[in-house]
Amino acid sequence: MWKIVWAILAVCVLAGCAKPADPDQAEQAVPQFHMSLMGGDFAGIYGHAARELQQAQSQQDFVSYLQKVRRTLGEVKGAERTATKVEGRRVTLTYKTAYANGPATEEFVIRADEGQEPLLVAYRLLTPALK
Repeated sequence: MWKIVWAILAVCVLAGCAKPADPDQAEQAVPQFHMSLMGGDFAGIYGHAARELQQAQSQQDFVSYLQKVRRTLGEVKGAERTATKVEGRRVTLTYKTAYANGPATEEFVIRADEGQEPLLVAYRLLTPALK
């Protein structure tokens, strides 16, 4: 009997049987992102992002992109979550966001480790205004 229990426990540890991420915890990062975006704290967004984002994109490129978003779309007027996908400790949140200069679809990939602050792993913005 104990051999079975230990075998199951070992499989869980090796396979990462951790509790999946909480979408509501991950969602806390979105209003903070929007506030920082509107306040022009682009470097702050990058500095508080997950290491995965920082390794995938330089701070200069990320900041330049966010400056273009802010300049082109203007202020965030409202955002509504339209989709949620949980994969382990990562949560992908999709939003329909109303900007002063037009609508956009935003996708946030957030790492939500239990007991820690949610961290931005990736940010994608879909809008014809940025083409």
